[in-house]
Amino acid sequence: MMKIDFKDVFNATILSRGYEYYKDGLVEDVSVDNGVATAKVEGTTTYDVSVEIENGMFIDGDCTCPYASEGNYCKHMAALLYYLDNGKIFENSNYTTKEEIIRNSLKNLNRAELDEFLVKLLMEDKDVFDKFRLSFNKLFPSLTLKEYKKKIYDAINQSAGRDGFIDYNESWDYTHNMYNIINEADTLVGNGEYDLAFDIVKTILDSIPDTYIDDSNGSTGEVASSCIETIEQVLENVLNENNSLSKRILDYILNEAKTEYLSNYAIELYPLLDLYLDKDVFLNEIEKELLEVLEHGKEEKYFWNAEYYVNILITIYDKENAKDKVTNLLKTYSHDKNICFKLVEKYLKEDNVDEAIKLLKTRLEKDSDSDYALKLSDIYLKENMYAEYKDILYKLLYELDKYDIDIYKKIKTLYSKDAWLVERKNIIDKITKKEKSWWYEDQLLKIYIEEKMYDNIYNDIKDKDMDTIIRYENYLLPKYNKELINIYVKWCETFASHANNRKMYRELASKMWHIKKMDNSSSEYTKLLKKMKEKYAGRPAMQEELSKVL
Repeated sequence: MMKIDFKDVFNATILSRGYEYYKDGLVEDVSVDNGVATAKVEGTTTYDVSVEIENGMFIDGDCTCPYASEGNYCKHMAALLYYLDNGKIFENSNYTTKEEIIRNSLKNLNRAELDEFLVKLLMEDKDVFDKFRLSFNKLFPSLTLKEYKKKIYDAINQSAGRDGFIDYNESWDYTHNMYNIINEADTLVGNGEYDLAFDIVKTILDSIPDTYIDDSNGSTGEVASSCIETIEQVLENVLNENNSLSKRILDYILNEAKTEYLSNYAIELYPLLDLYLDKDVFLNEIEKELLEVLEHGKEEKYFWNAEYYVNILITIYDKENAKDKVTNLLKTYSHDKNICFKLVEKYLKEDNVDEAIKLLKTRLEKDSDSDYALKLSDIYLKENMYAEYKDILYKLLYELDKYDIDIYKKIKTLYSKDAWLVERKNIIDKITKKEKSWWYEDQLLKIYIEEKMYDNIYNDIKDKDMDTIIRYENYLLPKYNKELINIYVKWCETFASHANNRKMYRELASKMWHIKKMDNSSSEYTKLLKKMKEKYAGRPAMQEELSKVL
């Protein structure tokens, strides 16, 4: 079995969590192709993970979790690597495992030596002592929640500076300390101490909004995610047998739904409600509380997770086969766009096209949201309502998604070739006469590209900066090759006159290199280069940058 070298590039706390994931069997559907292993790893949700292995070395990895999206190596990658490291997927030469080395060494120690070493280690290393205590919990009295709370807040304070702020570098200490405590909570779950485990991670979650920290490395997000996973483990153990705790956890989740306190810090507890739905537990309580949450959101015109809550209620009503409740629910909260679209789709499936159109038109009148108009256009086209289809497209073009090129193209299909030439002129005239901002100029250029009106493009951008012109260069060459060379030369001359640092000199060199690569530019380029060398001979830094690329 070939071992994989990967541990040095991972944070120690990430490795610890990854190993726990591996041991808990959360790595699934593993496959390997040309040294790249892919898998599904269960966490707060199911993540797609891949790692690249070459000659027994971890080269790189990728994962769909938020922590990895920031460019970090995450616990899900570590879990997959532990799986591969301990499995038979990468088979090769003989290898003596670290465990075998340790076990062989222990055979040569007498009990007194081992006892003395262990006592000293447990006295000196608090983390090791905590792990030892949890592993042999029957030999030690359990810590109380009060003692765990002290550990949590002591750990936060130890990571913070004098001003109470945990900076970027110290945030790793914070994460490490929180992971150690969460690992203890996970062990408590394994020992059946579910209430204490929940209270520990709840305390950590509640502390996050008040923790003054630079978590640009995703520290608090990873900690919160791990806490939620621990609560999930607790629920999986107690939903069928400990209703008092599962009800207490439900109250915590529903209270968060009401206050959305933790949601403001990107901590989402509501996915845990799926566990209750799967087990058909406390459905009446969930329905009652979520209806209150939705009604409060409607009154305050604040809908953060409305669509998700509606989906939960629909799941409950589907279990009851209460179709009327589903319809009334969607109608009541159709002022939320996503919920509105759910109701529209329901109407369409029931062949109730008129109600779908009526609803969308009502929402469009109130919100003037182009998404409603786009949905209407799809229905009109499908139902062969061409007059209505044309009207809604023009509303989009002139009022909602002003001069959007995709809407423009749809309108174009409604006209014959000759009729379109007239209508095209009307549209372009409206833009050029009424709209003056850069955004409309950009939309107009897209129309010129669609219509292959390259002369218009040239006239519109010839006085712009060189970068802007280069964006459209492919549409202007070769017809305007000579003109563009002259424009670029003048731009370089002007730019050089006020360039005064390395960055600007590099940009000048880059633009001159662009000129050099153009067809028939040799004469103008040579003159420009000569001028730069003579006029700016006293700027050695400029000459150095020019010499690198020219």
